[in-house]
Amino acid sequence: MRASQPGHLNAEVTAATRALVGALLDRAAAELGRPLRRGLEVGCGVGRLTPHIAARTEHLTAIDMTAEMLDAARRNCAGQDTVDFRRQRIEEFQARPGEFDAAVCVWVLMHVLDPARLAAACQALGTAARYVVLVEYEHARVPVSRWSRLRPMEEYVALIPGGRLRCREELDYGGDLSAAALIRTGAR
Repeated sequence: MRASQPGHLNAEVTAATRALVGALLDRAAAELGRPLRRGLEVGCGVGRLTPHIAARTEHLTAIDMTAEMLDAARRNCAGQDTVDFRRQRIEEFQARPGEFDAAVCVWVLMHVLDPARLAAACQALGTAARYVVLVEYEHARVPVSRWSRLRPMEEYVALIPGGRLRCREELDYGGDLSAAALIRTGAR
């Protein structure tokens, strides 16, 4: 979500994103043939999506690189005893291959500017999780900051080991166009 958007649009974007992420997680569970056991949320921020992801997994690990964001997420997710919050960058995340049934990453990778760090982040996602729910901007109505880089979804899919696009949705959030995808990884 953009800080420059009006509050009502942010609320609409949050609701639409929660619904879409939930539907993609439901599809991952259907493809697995069972409920999702372990989930990973990358860049949980203040926890806007965290309770909705946690409702679809038996246990959720939520990571963010910023201590202040994690503190806010813990407050916003009080009572969610199946969520483990960790301060960590995705490109440094270590997990057993296939440790997570699904990873959710919403508007995070666009902020990884260095190609080597982006490759490491996608490697970590593709190793840790069987499925990745990825939402990223592909076109912005207003210029993005120097801290962001818009890329096509296919670029991310190509960087995820064994990445295969299972479904893709186009989203128009007030003129900012995002792609949302369910990606099957090579993790078992």
